[in-house]
Amino acid sequence: MLVLGPSLVLFSLLGSSAYAEPPTQERTHFDNTVRLVRASNICGFDVFGHFQGDQHFTLFYDRTGAIDREVDTFPDFKVTVFAPSTGKSYTSASPAVLHTQYTDGAAIGSPAIAELTGLVEKVDGVDIDSGRLVFNAIVVGRDAAGVPTIQFLSVISSSGPDLDTTIGRARCNAVR
Repeated sequence: MLVLGPSLVLFSLLGSSAYAEPPTQERTHFDNTVRLVRASNICGFDVFGHFQGDQHFTLFYDRTGAIDREVDTFPDFKVTVFAPSTGKSYTSASPAVLHTQYTDGAAIGSPAIAELTGLVEKVDGVDIDSGRLVFNAIVVGRDAAGVPTIQFLSVISSSGPDLDTTIGRARCNAVR
């Protein structure tokens, strides 16, 4: 019993320790064209955005197995803004990283803090928007892999170069 005693104590200590699950990773490619409503309304003609690039989502868990945080990278993301009626367009690299800290295991309706760093968009001949934006956010759903979907609610802080005007007006001015 003396030999077994220390072994049982060691086993119970090691067996009862809680370890975080390994991160969940998801890689996708995004390629979508949409009408840019604000730029179109300002210009008085249709302005479109073509958004494409690779996305890499990594979810991290706490010791209880609940989602704790997420790091999303967009290493080769690009946006092309164009107006068919003028034939003008520009393309901007938009590499970025989004760090999200969740509460309540990322349950739907729970608050989150999201920090976006990188180049948002360089509008040819107009301006650049980049740096660090921190948002209050809320979890609104999950994708098929279980990655939370968030909605930005408000800006907590912003640092870095900002556009001197709204993004809609800057885009309109560039394709006019």
